[in-house]
Amino acid sequence: MIQRLRNALARGERIRGADASFYMHEIYESTLMNRGMLYDWAHHAALERYGVSAYSVYHPDVIRMYPQEFNSNWVDFWEEWARRGISP
Repeated sequence: MIQRLRNALARGERIRGADASFYMHEIYESTLMNRGMLYDWAHHAALERYGVSAYSVYHPDVIRMYPQEFNSNWVDFWEEWARRGISP
């Protein structure tokens, strides 16, 4: 995911969708943890702050690249969004 962000920035592309969700989530989660919050609480607080599903913070390309890290729920989430015509 970090490499996706670096590549997009190097090409001058706007960060959006799952990539933006990942970035914003990780920055806020890190901020909370630096203030002493435990990881699990910080993780859930970051999801709540941005009103996103945990499944939305990883782009489907990343899920396909690392299938051993993601179960079928992640794939199902993005397939449902694709059926609705919503891009990652």
